[in-house]
Amino acid sequence: MLALLIAVGVGAAVFFIGRTADKTTSTLLAFPDQAAAATAQANVAAALTAIQTYGAANGGYATATTAGLAQINAGLGTTISLHDLTTTSYCVQSTVRSATASATGPGGAIVDSPCP
Repeated sequence: MLALLIAVGVGAAVFFIGRTADKTTSTLLAFPDQAAAATAQANVAAALTAIQTYGAANGGYATATTAGLAQINAGLGTTISLHDLTTTSYCVQSTVRSATASATGPGGAIVDSPCP
């Protein structure tokens, strides 16, 4: 009888340790995706300041380029792209790994999706 109780105890311990390992593994695997999303959002935030500066200096956003924004903010990464540029509006987007963030402006919030 004692051997049976020990076997059940060992089996239960292995079961719960395995479940904990699965949770830990899935949590660790989520970190790169979370980091990519945070990086994409930070890239868009940095680009927003640059494109607003560009628009004020050039009478609008229609002629903006990523190279032009890089002259304003040399720290902008290569993940930035510009979409739907007009004199009065723009959309800034950054894709890092599988995460994409964007903001339509002026005045739009940063969202976790590509430019519309």
